[in-house]
This record gives sequence, structure tokens and C-alpha cells, in this order.
Amino acid sequence: MLRVEHVGPGHRPDGQGPHRRGRVVTAPEANAEETASVAEADRSRQGYPTPLRAWWSVGVLTVLYTLSLLDRQVLALLVSNIRADLRISDFEMGVLQGVVFSLFYVTFGLGFGWLIDRFSRRGMAYLGVTIWSLATASCGLAHNFIQIMGARFGVGAGEAALNPAAYSILSDTFPKRRLSLAISVFGMGAYLGTGASLLLGGFLIASLPAHGMTVPVLGHLQTWRVVMLIAGLPGLLLALLIWTMADPPRRERLQGRSSLRDTLLFMRSHWRFFTGHFLGFGLLSAASSGSQAWAPTYLVRHFDMPISQVVGILATVTILPGIAGGLLSGYVADRLFARGRTDAHLRYFVVSGAVELLALAVAMTANRLDVFIVFSALFAAATGYAGTAPAALQLVTPNNYRGQVSSAYLFVFNLVGGGLGPTMVGALTTYLFRSDAKVGWAVALNAALMIPLAILAFIFAMGPMRRAVAESARWSSPASD
Repeated sequence: MLRVEHVGPGHRPDGQGPHRRGRVVTAPEANAEETASVAEADRSRQGYPTPLRAWWSVGVLTVLYTLSLLDRQVLALLVSNIRADLRISDFEMGVLQGVVFSLFYVTFGLGFGWLIDRFSRRGMAYLGVTIWSLATASCGLAHNFIQIMGARFGVGAGEAALNPAAYSILSDTFPKRRLSLAISVFGMGAYLGTGASLLLGGFLIASLPAHGMTVPVLGHLQTWRVVMLIAGLPGLLLALLIWTMADPPRRERLQGRSSLRDTLLFMRSHWRFFTGHFLGFGLLSAASSGSQAWAPTYLVRHFDMPISQVVGILATVTILPGIAGGLLSGYVADRLFARGRTDAHLRYFVVSGAVELLALAVAMTANRLDVFIVFSALFAAATGYAGTAPAALQLVTPNNYRGQVSSAYLFVFNLVGGGLGPTMVGALTTYLFRSDAKVGWAVALNAALMIPLAILAFIFAMGPMRRAVAESARWSSPASD
């Protein structure tokens, strides 16, 4: 049905080692050949951007990803203010942070994925940043639940464009042997954004007058509204950085259309891998997003702490441990993949998922603040999948389909993770425990439900990933191996 453009170095059909042009080689010979080919590829770059331009692209995309997480999560610091002003419940706040955002994120994500495979990836990313920045600022102008829900729809719709475009751009900017680390650096934006939302939000809450302030044209606004405006508007300027990035040619393409039908046929041929991958990382996200959305409220309620102290603690246990964990997962996955462990991206999170479950259970049921800090940092370090998970998809997916496959992944990831996690915690607090003081138990129970299922999903998909990587040798170019 589809003709392959080129065939290059890949992996044995069993997925356990390298081959070259059909000739099976021993490990020492393979290592020698690999060293020579890497050196030659590095000299010629074979159409890849220079290292400086390549890492500049990573830097720009990471800044924008950081901004997206800031705009998405700053709402978590304003729960009490928004509840009092709009007169809504914990459950409704959970809906705003979860289902409402995720519903439009996943809906528009599929459309953006289709566009990204056909049109300018930079153009789609710029459009997305502009939309979500305006929508974040609009949250500060809402006067009831319906209005703020509509603004959150806009945040989700805009943010749906960035990640599929970034994954596609980076997959054409770096060779496969470096891709997991590059996308993991981009994934640092998840932790930087979470930390920035805490630090910036906390600083603004502490600095702005408690009774609000008068804003030109808009009149008098309460503090939480000013915070939303300040969080949203800078994105209109930062979006211009997109046009300073390299726009590498698309490589590793199959001849044929990038149609939805072809994409679905490709995914169907590897349905076990995609099912296990999507659900596994979506369920891990449900545990972590539930914690991120409700951790500030937990510390305020459980330890009776002011928000200024809360943000300092959460930034400490989120930023550095999260970045370290994300870089570690990318580095380990690249190393194991190069050694023939072609299911490394899933195998790693079978282990780290168990660490996540233990760490969050202890942190959210502890009565001592130091215990919460230590185990929350361990939890953040174990959740380093923001780069490694999408890197696994790029390794097995031809360029024709990467935008659509990435959007399908983000559809499930955000619907299950961002949609289910915060909403489930709010529902457990309101309807099961029936006590605002039990929000920590709700976070722990949510994780206990999600993480074991995620581990089972990864085990289900490990063998299919090995086979998918072996099959990718049919369309991988020599420069990409």
C-alpha cells in the first residue's frame, strides 16, 4: 500500500541487537561499526541543524512548555480565592483543573496533529501559544462558573498545539540515539512550569494588595484575577521566539498521504504497543496531576500553612528533583536502547511507577512536614516521563504520522491524566471522605487506583514495542540511526 523511500541500519527482527543491510554482526563488531558510523554522521550531520541551532530549538520549546504549565497550573494556588468569589465547591474546582481543561485539549489536539503533519509546525505552535495566552488572561475576567469554564476551554485548545509540533520538530532535529535526552530536556518544562506557577503565583499573591487593585480599562479587580492576567499576557511576546528556531526538513517518511486513514491503519498494526503506552502514561499522569492540583490545598489544610510558605516548599520538592528525574530517565532510556533494550522506555517506568506509588502514599498521609518534603521530592524524581514517553513514539512512527500519533497520545494522556486525576481527587474528597481535611487521603487513594494499572499496561506493551522498533528499520534513514 505504501512504498518505503529508504532502508538503513536498524535492529534484528527480534529487537535485541543491530544489523546492517541484512548482515547479522556480533556485539564487538557492531560496536566498532557503530563508532565509525556515528563519527561519520557527526561530521556530515546529513541535513541535521548544527548542534547550536538544534539546542536553541530545544531551549525555545522548553521556555514555551514552561509557560504552558504555568498558565495551566497557577489555578491550583487560587482555589480558596476562586471558590469564595465564584461560590463553587471542591468538586467544581477539580472539574476546572481537570475535565474542563482536558476536554478541549484533547479535542483540538487531534485537529492540530493533522495540521502539523501537513503544514508549518512552527505556525501551528505559534497559533497555539497565542490562543492559550489570551484564554489564560480571560480567566481573570470571569464572573461565574460558566465563564471561567469557557476560558479554561480556550487554555486547553491552545496548549494542544505545542507538544505535537515540538515532538515532530525535535525528531527531525536530532538523531535517534540522542532523541530521548533531547525530548527529556524539553520535558523539563513540565517541572519548570510547575515550579514557576508556584513561585510566581505565590509572589504575586503576597505582593498584590489583599483587596485587589485597579487596572486601566478593566477597573477594580480582585487579586486572583490580576494573577491570571499577569500569567497569561507575556505569552503573546514569548510566542515570537518560535520564528527564531530551525525548521528542519521532514525525514523518515513513507511515500503516500498523511491521511487519518493511513495513520489509523499504522496504529492498528501496532495496537498493543500504542494501547499499553497511551494508557500506561495516562494513568501515571492521573496520579501526578491529582497530586499537583491539590498539593497546595493539602498543605494549607493539613499543616495550616500560609500560601507564601506553601509555594516555597512545593517549588523545592518539584523543580530540581523533577528535572533530575526527567534527565535521568532520558539518559537511561537512550543508553539501554543503544545496547539493544528496545523496550527501555517502558521498562524504566515499571520500576519507577512502583517508587511513585510508595512515595506519594507516604507523603500524603504523613503528619510531619519533613516526611512530606522528602517523599514528595522522591515522587517528583520518579515522574520523569515528560520526555521519555513521547520519544518512544517517535522511534516507532514514520514522519508522515508523528503529529497525529502524538496528538492521539496526548488525547489519552490528558483525558485520563489531566482530566481524571484532579477531578477524581475532588470527587473523593467531596463524596467519599466527605471532609475537606481528607484531601491528602484522596490524593493517595487516587494514586493507589491508577499506578498499578499503569504498570500492567507497560508490561502488556513491552514485547510489542520491541517488535515495532525492529520494524522501523524498513523506513529509518542511515542518518537517523
